[in-house]
Amino acid sequence: MFSDTLPLNGTNLGLCLLLIAALWHWYTASRDRFITYKKRDNAKGVPLTFPYVFPLLGCLPIAYLWNPRAFVLNPSNFFQSAHPVLVKILTQEFYVIRGPENVRALFRGSWACTSIPFVKFALGYAFGLPAKALSLYDKDDSGGGPVPHPGSNVEARNRIDYLVYQSMIRFLEGKGLVPFWNRFADNITQQIHSLYDGIGPEWEYRADLMKVVGDEATVSIINSLCGPYLLSLNPHFLQDFWEFDRNLQTYLQGMPWFLAPRAYAVRTRVLNAVKTWQQHARDHFTDSAIGADGDDPFWGSSFFRERQEMFLEMDGFDYDAIASEDFGAIWAARNSVTAASWTIFEIYRDPELLASVRAEVDACAREGADGCIRFDIDQLLRLPVLQAAYAETLRLRMNFYIIRMPDRVDLNIRDWVIPRRKVIVTPTTVAHMDSEAWNTGLNNEHPVDKFWIGRFLRYPPKGTSGEASPTFSTKELEGSWIPYGGGPRQCPGRHFAKRQILLTAALMVSLFDCEILEEGRDVQEDFTLKGFGSGVSHPAGTVPMRIRRRDRGRM
Repeated sequence: MFSDTLPLNGTNLGLCLLLIAALWHWYTASRDRFITYKKRDNAKGVPLTFPYVFPLLGCLPIAYLWNPRAFVLNPSNFFQSAHPVLVKILTQEFYVIRGPENVRALFRGSWACTSIPFVKFALGYAFGLPAKALSLYDKDDSGGGPVPHPGSNVEARNRIDYLVYQSMIRFLEGKGLVPFWNRFADNITQQIHSLYDGIGPEWEYRADLMKVVGDEATVSIINSLCGPYLLSLNPHFLQDFWEFDRNLQTYLQGMPWFLAPRAYAVRTRVLNAVKTWQQHARDHFTDSAIGADGDDPFWGSSFFRERQEMFLEMDGFDYDAIASEDFGAIWAARNSVTAASWTIFEIYRDPELLASVRAEVDACAREGADGCIRFDIDQLLRLPVLQAAYAETLRLRMNFYIIRMPDRVDLNIRDWVIPRRKVIVTPTTVAHMDSEAWNTGLNNEHPVDKFWIGRFLRYPPKGTSGEASPTFSTKELEGSWIPYGGGPRQCPGRHFAKRQILLTAALMVSLFDCEILEEGRDVQEDFTLKGFGSGVSHPAGTVPMRIRRRDRGRM
């Protein structure tokens, strides 16, 4: 019996060894070519494929499942290639772009790209957009510009990619921004002063600084966006909003509902809340409710009222589909809220930084007729230390994948050619943690994984007459500081986000003394598979603190 099986086993063993040898030879040859490619400054043309051993698996990122951030920053993996590189994983492939010059070139060429496949993916998987409405994205080959692509037969009313983005631009960069901002500034000022009224001059314990700030900012943004009825008709919406956000990766990973019933129940609740609010608006809105700024208390911003009309003219859209699209727009505020919480955390954690920020904001604070401290946002936008704290927070905490796809023509990135209809991925984490691109101090005393506002401050040369005041700038960091993406479709909410973060931070440091307790001073970010890659990261734990009213006479 044994003699009968030995030749077969020996043959199998020999074939296995031969296969392993062939695979290893193939891998080492491709690796050597890739190493040579990386070292060449003039390597141009079609990017090489990142080497892998097993043809069917490709560069299967098993380690990503346990620690996504560590994987992305591992110097030996494909995200760290100095030149553009093609990555193959199972049946999928994409190109990776990194380095300031390459990223700037990518953004310059983004006019030739489409975002439709990725918008459709997010709306379908995360926000539950029904299939009929999703199909409109598949049919839209008209492009993102005001003039449709030649040969496109899409009706003007069904140009969903162009129309949705233009509605965002009008709201966040056009006529809608000023009234939206004014409402938010009034709302957050009232919210934080109400918090001030509820806290005494003696130290009080609070379980989580991040939640205190996050709740106040979220309520203010939602009321400013949607009017008062979304929250008043749905008392649990605030809690459900953040629980949905914590489960975002569950939806995007395509996990079936029966494996994550609580996550999908939360999504159902937030969508039902939006439907309840919007039905209330349809039932009660009249033209006479529209104010001088074009907004009204039922829809809130004219943005949502106008989108109702826009979407209902499109094929496949009903009230359920509109709720999914509009909740996506509401959810997008999560990045600026979380960034505001981290900015305030960093300021309170560093007494020297707190003193510098207070010196800036106290000088431009004024007391309104209602007794509330108020700030002119244009003055806050000129404060170098406060702006540097904002920018460094986004550099350190923003973990997101910028995705582009050339639509009808190949994309040229500094003479590397990315074929049309191929996905391009640029992680913000890689750009923001590039020690070759960022100032780390004279003796590398400020590594890129630590918070340091000096990366964004420029000081006059020594010997300059007068006080050496720093200036804030990000212009020299184009292609390295990319929290909002770049190019024609960079985040339209960036103007509001910056103002929101600066004003929220200015109000908090003006009105409160906060002492972060020892167990919260070194809180880490959530870099698990569930927490990484959705934007500004949440903390992995809480930030307990002591808080008291600040003596306003010392301002």
